[in-house]
Amino acid sequence: MTEVQATIQALSTIESLTNNIDTLAVLDRQVKDLTTKCKSLKEEITNAYGEGKHRGEKYGVRITIENRKGSVDMEKLCAAFGITESQLDSFRGESSAVIKVASIA
Repeated sequence: MTEVQATIQALSTIESLTNNIDTLAVLDRQVKDLTTKCKSLKEEITNAYGEGKHRGEKYGVRITIENRKGSVDMEKLCAAFGITESQLDSFRGESSAVIKVASIA
């Protein structure tokens, strides 16, 4: 089965689903597959072309290399300066609620 055939089959499968939960599960799997494929392509392109602007036949990419500092270990920082959890909470912003929906098998 070619990639195009697989895509057509997946789309027809989605169209035939009548339950939103089932549709979410199929789409979620496709997103994960595409994310993996994109990551792999980005690594290949970066290794092949290096930093800068590069053109394909129709589209282009810009490859930049950034150095980022690591995150601060707040637990070690608080321990080193004797900061308690209640003292830390006085600097904390408003709480918020987050709704997560994840497909499961």
